[in-house]
Amino acid sequence: MPNFFSQAVFSNILRFLIKAAQDKRVVPYNELENIFGLSHNMAGYYAGMVGEFCLEHDWPLLNSLVVNTTHCKPSGGFDHYEGISEQSWGDCLAECWQKFHMKTSREQQVRNYSGLTQLVRDWDYEGAPASKFN
Repeated sequence: MPNFFSQAVFSNILRFLIKAAQDKRVVPYNELENIFGLSHNMAGYYAGMVGEFCLEHDWPLLNSLVVNTTHCKPSGGFDHYEGISEQSWGDCLAECWQKFHMKTSREQQVRNYSGLTQLVRDWDYEGAPASKFN
């Protein structure tokens, strides 16, 4: 590994990308730069290292989640991984989201909303500020 490689930074980026996959979202390069204090080139370097890690461990390509904000797609270096995996970028995204997304039961999905309709109906809104639309 090059002397500027930090296993701690790599581990944190890997974990961050797994969380992004769980949330079914992409991560702009500038988000990696800002959160991990990286230059743009270093963010790209670590994205590539994540791709290599994923290939070696037969994981979905988590580096497919890292996109530039201009085109909302990975930068040109991702072409290498599309060629190796023989998958389109969209297929790589779908594979990440399918593997890492936290599946929830219907009960868990509605838990925070259960009883909310009645709670809102019963709410005494007399003390609430008047709406300009009244």
